[in-house]
Amino acid sequence: MARYQHDYAVLLLNGYEITGYADGSDAISIENAVDAGAYTIGASGKGVFLGSCNQSGTLTIKLLQHSEDCKFLQDLYNKQRNDFKNFSPVEMEFKDTLNGDEITGLNGFFVINGTFSRGDSHNPTEFKIAFESINRKLENGADN
Repeated sequence: MARYQHDYAVLLLNGYEITGYADGSDAISIENAVDAGAYTIGASGKGVFLGSCNQSGTLTIKLLQHSEDCKFLQDLYNKQRNDFKNFSPVEMEFKDTLNGDEITGLNGFFVINGTFSRGDSHNPTEFKIAFESINRKLENGADN
């Protein structure tokens, strides 16, 4: 049996802990930018597998509107956009403390700060950060 509970997950961006997640199964999403490689097959049917050196990836987080985390990330986004010369890239550390999974991201830059929308129901605020390098370590997990 495997288990997961979201409040055992810790996401740090530049050492700041993100906690104001929106509801849903994809409040945190981390993915590689490209596949690990691809086959090139010749006319003879023989091929060569070309491994990709690209280890970049993207973090997408969805937050409750007006959470403190939105202000923190919007301030970082604004610094990147308005003072790029002095902006320090974002560092990411994710850890599932229940199951032992760990993901790190180095040299991150904001690519999207989401759509601003308001209405008569909750509108999550989405941020997307691209990292030069994503390193993932998955464990068996609790009770496995």
